[in-house]
Amino acid sequence: MSVLADVPGELVIVRPPVPAMCNKAGANYKSEVTHLDYAPRRAYDEWLAICDGIIACGGDALYQTEIADDPYLGHAALEIDGRGDIRPAGSSEVLGNVAGVDTGRVFTANGPWVTIADGTLRAVMPNMLAHRRGEAAYHHALLGRIADAAGIAFAASENPHRWEGMADVAVVGEKVILTYAVAGHYDRGLAPRSTRSSREGVTFAADHAGVPLRSRIHAELVYPHLHGDTVHFGAQPVDGPPVLVHYAGGLWGDGHDVVARALPGRVVPIGMADAVHHYAGNSRQLHRGVLVNNGVSAGFVAALERLGLTVHPVPLGELFGKAGGGPACATLPLPRSLAIPAHAPFRYSAGRAAAIKRREAIPESLRVSPDFFAGKARG
Repeated sequence: MSVLADVPGELVIVRPPVPAMCNKAGANYKSEVTHLDYAPRRAYDEWLAICDGIIACGGDALYQTEIADDPYLGHAALEIDGRGDIRPAGSSEVLGNVAGVDTGRVFTANGPWVTIADGTLRAVMPNMLAHRRGEAAYHHALLGRIADAAGIAFAASENPHRWEGMADVAVVGEKVILTYAVAGHYDRGLAPRSTRSSREGVTFAADHAGVPLRSRIHAELVYPHLHGDTVHFGAQPVDGPPVLVHYAGGLWGDGHDVVARALPGRVVPIGMADAVHHYAGNSRQLHRGVLVNNGVSAGFVAALERLGLTVHPVPLGELFGKAGGGPACATLPLPRSLAIPAHAPFRYSAGRAAAIKRREAIPESLRVSPDFFAGKARG
């Protein structure tokens, strides 16, 4: 099996949202907004809906809970003061500080490109912005457990260049679109934005994965499309060759034309409202089902149904409505050839009851002091 044929498997890594999830870094056009009120339990319910949708599509989600969450569990409400200290609402007890909380960790699509070669589960790790680099430990630990369960070795490699993971990789049969940003193009006419994946980074990742040069399509992003998975996704119709479901306005210059020429007759268009406002490009196909943000248009749903796919809308107003994203943001694809036992404890299907019970300990509300955002540069 070729490396690209092995990419879109039916197992995906997910990561539950932190109970103290909020917009702290302003690294995309959604999270630049200084929201003050959050609903962590609602966000967790939306994450559960994604996991249930994965099961409904015929896939499974792999994850593990984290000790770092324990101080924030069992409280009805949390509050964050101007210094970033996190407390139970109305209490002087400090549970932690938001600077040390991985608020963006639910975005597992920014994780490594995982392949199997020579009896080894191999991962090329992303090279993220500073506030998200701690997320690598989760992937190292979980992938090690997955490799053990599969009876194979595990090896990880670092990417020396800026690369924000599989969010910038879209596989369409034996072609792959590798997206990246160039300062001055990506943010033309705007104040400089946060750096995104570089061409060197996506190239290094493709080299590590073993993708042939003839299979690669490079394309530049334009703001506000911080990753390729806000522009498009690869889909496999029930009958017919793979297609790219794609928003033409998300690429710089003649990027759309380059993609269209490389995939003649195999591009399904996404409209601007669906792409920009409802993250339609951030849909995720698993088997014959596809998870979509429940705000997408009836026309977009119909286009997917014409491919023979069953559409599963997921409500994501809290989980991603404030920070930006959709179902694909919360899922990291694993190789199709990966086989692990059905009873593996890190399978959502095996531990669903425990995951649902955990919601009872998630705070219902979180309030951020306006002082926390005072003087912070956003974007």
